[in-house]
Amino acid sequence: MAKSLSNFYCQMNNPEIPKAIFFWTLVVLFWLTSATIIGYAFGYRFNFQNGIFVYAGSISLKTTPQQVDVYIDGVIMPSKSFNRLNNSYHIGGIVPGNYLVEVKAPGYQAWSKKISVHSGISTEFWNITLAQNSYAREDYDSPGIGKFFISPRKNLAAFSQQIENNFLVKIFNPGTLEMGQVFIADDYKFTNDSKENIEWSPQAHRLIIPAIKNEGGEKNYFIVSADNTQDIVNIRDLTGDNNLSHSRWDPKNKDVLFYMSNNNLYRFDLNDLTSKKLVAENIASYDLSPKALFYFQLPEGIVYKTNFDATDFPTQITTSGPANMSDASYQIIVYDDDRVVFLNKSNDLFIYNLGEDGDTYFRELSSNATGSQFSDDGKKLLFWNDHEISAYFVRKWEVQPTRNENDLMSITKFSDQIGNVQWTRDYEHALFTNNNKIKLIELDNRDKRNMADILSLNDNTSLLVNNFTDSKLYYTEKNDQGQNALHAIYFPERTTFLQSLFPAGTTTATN
Repeated sequence: MAKSLSNFYCQMNNPEIPKAIFFWTLVVLFWLTSATIIGYAFGYRFNFQNGIFVYAGSISLKTTPQQVDVYIDGVIMPSKSFNRLNNSYHIGGIVPGNYLVEVKAPGYQAWSKKISVHSGISTEFWNITLAQNSYAREDYDSPGIGKFFISPRKNLAAFSQQIENNFLVKIFNPGTLEMGQVFIADDYKFTNDSKENIEWSPQAHRLIIPAIKNEGGEKNYFIVSADNTQDIVNIRDLTGDNNLSHSRWDPKNKDVLFYMSNNNLYRFDLNDLTSKKLVAENIASYDLSPKALFYFQLPEGIVYKTNFDATDFPTQITTSGPANMSDASYQIIVYDDDRVVFLNKSNDLFIYNLGEDGDTYFRELSSNATGSQFSDDGKKLLFWNDHEISAYFVRKWEVQPTRNENDLMSITKFSDQIGNVQWTRDYEHALFTNNNKIKLIELDNRDKRNMADILSLNDNTSLLVNNFTDSKLYYTEKNDQGQNALHAIYFPERTTFLQSLFPAGTTTATN
C-alpha cells in the first residue's frame, strides 16, 4: 500500500502528466464545442427537458403591415428575422413543441395562434392581415345613393338614386371626385332582382341599366353612354322582344350584348340593328367567361359552351344536371370548362368540378345558399347564406395550411344575419357585415380563426364592395338626414404608390 501511494505521488510529480491531461481535456472540449457549433449550424438544438439534441424547426410569417413585432411565448423576436427578399419573417432554431405566436403593431389589432413546431419543418403563415384600430374615411357627396357598382376596368362607380318617382343613375370617379348624371326615367325604379347589376361594358364606355316600371312591374333594360355622348335606348325597342332578362355585355366586343327573352338567348350588335341572332332555346340561364359563352339547357339541365359569335357547334360540358331539378331556375356561374356553380331560387347550390387528376365532382354544397364567389385563381369557392359562411376547395392547395381538392370547410356561423360576403385580395380572408359591423375573418383554421371588426356602421342596410383596382373598401351608410351616402377606406392599408395614384377626398376618422 505504501509502495502504491509512493508511485502515485511520483507520477503526479512528473511534469509531463498534468500537461497531457490538460491537452486531452482541451481536445475533448474542442470536439464537443465543434460538434455543438456544427450541430447548431445544421439546425440541431439541445432539449433540456429530454436531455438530448433534436433537429429544430422554424416559423415563417408574411404580414400586412410589414413592420410588426413578432412574439413567441411572450418573447419578442429580433428584427433581423425580417427577410426583405420576400418581405417575410423567418425565425429558425426553434425546438419542436407547442408555442403561442403573436403579431402586433402600433395602431393595429393583434393576431395570435397556438401553433406546433416540428423537427426540420417550417410552420408557415403567409397571409396574416392585421386590422387597424381606426381608418381614415373618405366621404363622397352622394346623398340618397341606392346600389352602386364598380367598373372592373376603370376606377369608376355607377350608382342608383330614387327621388320620388324619378329613377336616376350617376357615375362617380373616386380619384377625381367628379360626378355626372347619365340616366333619368320617370315612373321607374331599379330592379328588385338581387342578382342583377348595372352592367359596365368591357371598355367602361357604356352601361346596361335594369329598371322596372312602377305601373305594371314590366322590366326594361336601358343602354346609356358613360360620357353622355349617345342617346339613351331601350333594348326592348331595339330588338322588339318582350319579357327581357339577363342582359349582359360581350366580354370581347364593346358594342355587342346578350339577353334572354322567354327563355331564349339572343346576341345583338348595337351597330347593326339587323344583327339579332338566336343563340340557344329553352335555357334557364347563361354566363360569360373570358373565353366563351355557357348556357344551362332545359329540361335536362346540361351545360353547353359556344363562342361569343355563336358560330361554333355547341360543346357539351356536363353529362347530367343537378340532383334537384324540381326547381330548374338555376343561375350558373362559370370559372372555366372544368368549374361551374349552380344556384336556384330554392337556394340549392351545386358545384361541377373536373379535378386536376381527372376525377369529376358534381355535388351539392348547400340547400340554403344565397350566394357564391370563385377566387381569382379558381382554386376556392366562397359561399354563404344568411347565417353561415363556408368555403369549397376546387383544387389542391399545397401552401400551408394545405387543403385537398373537393374539401368543404365551414368558416363561421352567426345567429343574427350576415351580408355583403366577399373575398379579400389574398383570397385567404372574407369580408362581411354583421350586427352593424364590417368584419374580417381568415380561412386558416389552425387553432382559432382570427376575426376582427373593421368598421362600425350606424345601420344594417349598408352595402359593401372591396375594390381591388384602387385597394379601397367602399360602403354606404346613412347620414344625419337618414339618406344613404357613399364612403371608402383604404383596406387593408394605404400605400405610398396608391396614395400618389388616387388622391384622397374629405377624410374623417372612423372605427
